[in-house]
Amino acid sequence: MSPRPDPIENMPPADKFLRLGVVASFALLLLLVTARSFMDGPEPSAAPQVAEAPAVEEQGTEVAVAPNEPEPAAQEVAAQDAPVEADSTAVATELAEAPEPAAADPAAEDTAAEETGTTDWLESSALLASADIDAGESAFRQCATCHQYATERNAGGPHLVGIVGRAVGSVENWRYSSALQDAGGIWTPERLNAWLTNPDDYLPGNRMAYPGVRTEQERINIIGFLAAQGQG
Repeated sequence: MSPRPDPIENMPPADKFLRLGVVASFALLLLLVTARSFMDGPEPSAAPQVAEAPAVEEQGTEVAVAPNEPEPAAQEVAAQDAPVEADSTAVATELAEAPEPAAADPAAEDTAAEETGTTDWLESSALLASADIDAGESAFRQCATCHQYATERNAGGPHLVGIVGRAVGSVENWRYSSALQDAGGIWTPERLNAWLTNPDDYLPGNRMAYPGVRTEQERINIIGFLAAQGQG
């Protein structure tokens, strides 16, 4: 009688490896479960849990009762915050109801200066408060090619004697452009500052071929210097 063939031996290699993997996984799982049962040890008895329950309840009761009464410190902070909120609301209401300041009107400034007869521009003009007269004299050299400030003599441009406070386009024997003839008003420090910034932008159509003074402080110094000469 011939021996029975072993079914495992007749399996393809892939099936052998699959069956071997299943057996090894089952053995490893069994080993892990057995080791975990030894590591966990016996479960704690229910008696200690019952004994600790009242302590937890008492502690929970104390925590629940405490927030019902406000702390003195919290009352003081709330009392201090209330007036601050009221003051903030009042300030916000006043700011909302306050009228917006009116924009400056150059024509109104000219009229006011003419009516008051202002001559001390260094004292009355806020713009000239920071004027440096000596620095203005040095900066005026770029203007001296065309303008005289000490004598009423015209050169490449009209003289600047008393220019601060003088009527626009009022020098005799000088042919002004239509833009200056129609400008009206007087040369206030603010108006001269706008003119020196860029003559073409301030009065388009004038014939002054000059790009302007870029630095505001330099313009203020020049105007302050001219105002000082008018006072002398």
